Amino acid sequence: MRKNQKPAIMEYFIVNRQLSVIKIAMACVFFLTVSGFAQVGSNVVDWGVHPLGFSRVGSSGWQFLKLPCDARSAAMGGITTAVAFGNAGSALNNPASTVDVKDMDIEFTTMNWVADIKYNTLSFVKNIPGIGAIGINCIYVNYGDMIRTTVEEGFGPSGNSLGVIPITEGKGTFSAHDMAIGLSYSQQITVSLQVGGTLRYVEEQIDDAKMGSWALNIGTMYWTGLGSLRISMLGRNFGSDGQFQSFSGRQALAPANVRLPMEFVIGAAYDVYQTDLHRVTVAGEYLKPNDGPDKYNVGVEYFAFSNIYMRGGYKFNYDEGTYTLGVGAEYGVSENYGIKFDYAYTNVGRFDAVHVLSCGFVF
Repeated sequence: MRKNQKPAIMEYFIVNRQLSVIKIAMACVFFLTVSGFAQVGSNVVDWGVHPLGFSRVGSSGWQFLKLPCDARSAAMGGITTAVAFGNAGSALNNPASTVDVKDMDIEFTTMNWVADIKYNTLSFVKNIPGIGAIGINCIYVNYGDMIRTTVEEGFGPSGNSLGVIPITEGKGTFSAHDMAIGLSYSQQITVSLQVGGTLRYVEEQIDDAKMGSWALNIGTMYWTGLGSLRISMLGRNFGSDGQFQSFSGRQALAPANVRLPMEFVIGAAYDVYQTDLHRVTVAGEYLKPNDGPDKYNVGVEYFAFSNIYMRGGYKFNYDEGTYTLGVGAEYGVSENYGIKFDYAYTNVGRFDAVHVLSCGFVF
């Protein structure tokens, strides 16, 4: 009798411990979100801990790593962690979600960022039974050609000196680009817990000057068992500083080290309504960057008739950018092959709106 009771007693304590962890995590998400919204909307809230009188805006480089990597995330207010039901593009957001890829998945994303900057991503994920989901991915940003400018003594039409002035005539152009190439891996640790990571080599080049570094993203996805509630945590862009090399002697002093834009993200999502033909998901996210104030994202996704998506979101405490909108569709060409399209419209304040387009293939 006692032998039969022991497993039941152990299971009781394990279940109660898991529920306690879930409650604590939910309380943390709720506290961070409520306190953040209160601080964004009003300055009268005082929790007794006062921040410094300045922020660290502009103290990190590699800013292309913050841009939206796919249209689904962009349309949902920039949500990257807890939306779940991942695809190949998840390797560039929360790699833990790539476990949801059934066999193989490929996704390509393109957009024109502000100032006509060309931004493209490509990701491939293969789920190998008994091993986990493995993927490769790439980000490439092209800033286009820019007019070269030098500072030197200039002369007028009559040969008189104009002093030291910027000179562009006859100097030609130069270009710049950013790139990140990554390898991702994720595993289903338990029925409830997914863990994944992406290791990337990142590079920036301006004219003949180049710098490189390594960056690591580590993410989790925990299904609480309370309906469809899931909680995610993500550490993004952890790595060493970089420093530009070369410049062909044009710099009097060596450039300073450039820090990666590290971020800690915690999020939660819940399917508030779900049937065989419809699903409505709401999600929220708290971001703690190393180069600016805390930020908050909220988003909603409506999935209808097994192949149509409608999305919307809002971004809080950003210098530029507020609401986002998007749609998507997927179509099963055959039993083992499908294609999907996603589009996002993102408002970036005083800049022109940004349009994000993703195309994926499911095997």
